[in-house]
This record gives sequence, C-alpha cells and structure tokens, in this order.
Amino acid sequence: MPAGRCLLCSFALLVLLGSSTSNAFQQPSVTTIRATAATRGTLAANWMTNNAPEQEPEKSQATTTISRRSILSTAAAFAAAVAAFAPLQNAHAGIDVSGIRTDGGGNPALVQQLRAIDGSASSRVNQLKEIAPVNTGRPTGSPVVNTNAVVEEQGSMATWLYRASPGFNPRLSRAGALGTLYKYEDQVVAPSKARRALSISFEFPSDWLQLDKFLGGISYVDQRNGDRLWLLRTKLPEGERLASVPKSFLGTSIFDPKGTLVKSGGIDIDDYKVASATLLNDGTCDNGLCGATHRRFKVKYSTVTGNGLRVERRGLVDAYEVSPEGDVYMLMTSSNAVKFDNKDSLQRQTVEAIVDSFQIIDL
Repeated sequence: MPAGRCLLCSFALLVLLGSSTSNAFQQPSVTTIRATAATRGTLAANWMTNNAPEQEPEKSQATTTISRRSILSTAAAFAAAVAAFAPLQNAHAGIDVSGIRTDGGGNPALVQQLRAIDGSASSRVNQLKEIAPVNTGRPTGSPVVNTNAVVEEQGSMATWLYRASPGFNPRLSRAGALGTLYKYEDQVVAPSKARRALSISFEFPSDWLQLDKFLGGISYVDQRNGDRLWLLRTKLPEGERLASVPKSFLGTSIFDPKGTLVKSGGIDIDDYKVASATLLNDGTCDNGLCGATHRRFKVKYSTVTGNGLRVERRGLVDAYEVSPEGDVYMLMTSSNAVKFDNKDSLQRQTVEAIVDSFQIIDL
C-alpha cells in the first residue's frame, strides 16, 4: 500500500476515536440515567432469581428472638398448669352428704354407707378432724369408744353383733354334700373386757348375698324370695337368765322400733308374737364341762309394704347366753309364712339348717 494512503487512514482513525472519547465524557441526561438504572435493576433481579442457591433463606435475628421467647413462654405456662393440677391427681368426684344431719336427725346409717363416695370439701375437713390426735389422757393406741359401754346404753334393744375385725374378710369355705353351702367363720366383739373377741360359725346357702357390710354387721339375704338372716345381740333384764326369762322379752327386744331389725330392713312391723321357746341347754356342767345356756324361739310377725299390703312372716331365733351379766348373742332367720308353715318346703328346711349350724365356739 502506498505510504500516503496509510497516513490518510491513520488520521481518519484518530478522528473517530476522538469523537467517541468526547461523547463518553459528556454528562448524560436525566431520562437516560433513569432508563439505564431501571434496566440494570431488572437485569440484576432476573440474575438473582435465576442464580439464587436452592436452599431455605436464613431467618432474621428478630424472628429468631421472637420464636425463642414464644417457646419459653409456652414452657413456663405448661409448668405452672402442671404444678396447679398436681395436688388434684388423687381427688375424685363424689356425692356431698355433708348436709345430712346425724345429731338426732337424718339417717346415720345412710351417711356411713355414703361416706366412702363423698367427695365434698367439707367431708375432707371432717375426715382430717377425725384422724387428728386428741389429748384424751389415754395411751396412744387405746380405743376412745368402749363398745361394751355402748351396748350398756342400748339396754335390752337388739342390735348388731359386730365383727371384731371389720377390715378383714370372714373365712368362707364350701360345705354341704354338694358344696352348695358356705361355712362362715369369724370373730365378733366379746361382751367382757377381759376377752377381745368370740369365735362364731354357721352355714348358709352359697348364693345368698351379703348386706350391711359397711355397717360392720353380719346379714345375708336370698334375693329370690326375701329370706334373710341376721346376727344380733341383746341384754337380759336385771336378775334374769336366758333359761327362765319370759319369751315375750325376746319379741320386745328384737322388734324395738329403734333396733337393728326394723332400721336395717326399713320395714314397718304391724304386729309380732313369740309363739314358742325350746331350751336346748340349761348351762349346767357335765363332768367338769360347762356349756352356755342355749334356747331357740319361734316368732310370728307381719310387715306392711309401701303400697299397704300386709305380709305374714316367720322367724327362728337361736340364742346363747355368753356372760354372767346377761349378754345374749343370737342368729335370727326370716321367711315367708306360707312356705315356712309347710314343714316339707325347701325354705323351711333351709332356715332350720341355718340355725342348727350356729355355734359360739369360745364359750
């Protein structure tokens, strides 16, 4: 290429470069700046979206602090709730019988049986008062109530023959040729302070149901026909002995309106009569062995039902004189008069077998 033409080309190139340089250093307009910024922002946003790492974004410090505070607050509230309800874990709902009177009004027997399911607050206070130590001047562990003194106050009214250890179950063993009977063996409260208990036993049908367990008494019933047995105690009048006391005394004692037979059965006695008395043992000694006076009574009585019907019943009473002071322990049965008067009936044979099996062993 000729030298002149090369110089001309170089000069033209320098002119173009200079023009571009001067335009680059000129101040851009406002519209240009805004358009450029918007374009750059859009491009940057698209780039970050397309190139962002596929992982969960980090939480801010403020969010983390709030979450920690919420967890701590929830834990504190839960702990407070647990502490508040912890004393109640052994509590149970129950029937409030605190308003039932026992000082001459109401039904003390009903209160005793409902006490086990009484869940009222006042009941808890009363229970604490009962178990609180009281300064009575007696050695610790000695009984506060004398059972014999209570019997003395009741006089000749027939009451429960109480079990000596109501917290333990009596011994029941199969008896009879076919094993259809139970032999009941237990200890009952003795009349004398010198003896703690007397051992008793009797046999009865194994399908009879126990009643008045929570009262400490001994009673069973045939739920099919209403036949029943009770163990009772009474005290002879001053100077009387079981072998010679008029038979009418037994009727007065057993059917006393405040006695166990009437109150526990919730029955209305219309009339009663002691029909007969048979002396089985007069208490005399034979070859140095002395037995307790043993006498059996036959009783006729009638009850009135809630709808006014009169029901005739018959009873057998097997009685032992167990102390020189005139304490008498007895087992009584009750059955329908029509069935009892038929000597071949199963009910007559059943009640006779019960009273025949009654024994007081430690006499």
